[in-house]
Amino acid sequence: MKSPAKTDAFGCQLGKLDDDRQIAGRNINFYRKASDAISLGQVSTSASDRGYLIGLSLMGGHKRRIFSEHHATFYDFEENSIYLRNFAEDYKADLKGSFSFILMEISSADLERIAHGADVSGIPDLTDAIAKPDPVLGGLARAMFSIQERAVLTSPLLVDQLSAAIGIHLLQTYGNRPTPLSGRRLLLSASQEAKAKDYLATALPGEASIDHAADACGLSRVAFIRAFHLTTGQSPHDWLMNHRISKARTMLLVSKMALSDIATACGFADIAEFTRIFVKATGIAPGAFRRARLS
Repeated sequence: MKSPAKTDAFGCQLGKLDDDRQIAGRNINFYRKASDAISLGQVSTSASDRGYLIGLSLMGGHKRRIFSEHHATFYDFEENSIYLRNFAEDYKADLKGSFSFILMEISSADLERIAHGADVSGIPDLTDAIAKPDPVLGGLARAMFSIQERAVLTSPLLVDQLSAAIGIHLLQTYGNRPTPLSGRRLLLSASQEAKAKDYLATALPGEASIDHAADACGLSRVAFIRAFHLTTGQSPHDWLMNHRISKARTMLLVSKMALSDIATACGFADIAEFTRIFVKATGIAPGAFRRARLS
């Protein structure tokens, strides 16, 4: 007797997946799933209390027949179209055509935490959607996996920021539109700003996190990201990159340290990352910058 094919937590046959990756974000877990198989079979999950699943199609041409209690409906998924479903309901669908999706799983408790951090009242829930275009979510989700592909040393900070941005987008676009709370501080105080910048500047490479910076300021992570941006005009990650570039520029001019040593001292993963970010910020490579200024 043939044993059933092994499946992942979403009912996909593992043997037919050509790409299967995961990023554990704060409050949201992200998965990259892709298959070139033409016939993918059926996926099904039983009702559970896992929360919500959002799937974003990275390309067009995928089709699925989704079964409900008394009928089935066919859907075509174009690039940047999404489905959003509640795990509380049974799910069964026939998949046809190759696919490339980013999946986002968020529990009800984590959705409530995001809502609280975004200063909204009420217990939130998300409304189902099928094959709905959402290019904003497409851009945010792609950015999440571009971090993994580039192996950026500061990825925890970027993952935190993107998770928060995606959570807020989901609430604003698919939520039950809770009412914003009033009377909350929008800007960081001078003390909070100093604490946040000191933490970010002194954190070990790759270990800076939004949660720790937010805790230092006595704020939720979402409130901290928003307040930091309103106060400084930059996201925490952008501020940190600019701080490191400024430090590197000074070291290039006043020291004879090797470029690799400067990269390490300024918190970059290696000279390749240092060079890439320095060129992006200044338009010139670190070595050329030093030679031009000292000639």
